[in-house]
Amino acid sequence: MKNIIITLLLLLSLNSFSQDTITSDKAKGYMDKMVYMVGKVASFKLASEGSFTNYINIDKPFPNNEFTVVITNNYNEKLKVNIEDLKGKTVCVKGKISTYKNDPKQLPQIFNPISFVVISPKKTKK
Repeated sequence: MKNIIITLLLLLSLNSFSQDTITSDKAKGYMDKMVYMVGKVASFKLASEGSFTNYINIDKPFPNNEFTVVITNNYNEKLKVNIEDLKGKTVCVKGKISTYKNDPKQLPQIFNPISFVVISPKKTKK
């Protein structure tokens, strides 16, 4: 009986710890959910003078972008992401999918992601 209860609790807990890994074109289906988003940095816009928001467009450059990672300057100092070196690189970003001011007409985004990792390309054997 004890083993059955432990097995049941383990199976139920797996769902609560699972995370979805998605691509930018699937982001709209994951609104208000915590996800890992994987894609290639197509373009970016650094914060201009007097501004503090940086935009990283994934898979398609602006104005055709479908998904944006938004990082404030202060938060970027904590993440230690060099945005200027990201173009063309594949990244994995963990965060909650939302839209600007929760407006459904806006593009999906992750604002100040929990983690931001550049994925190294696999080396092929020669």
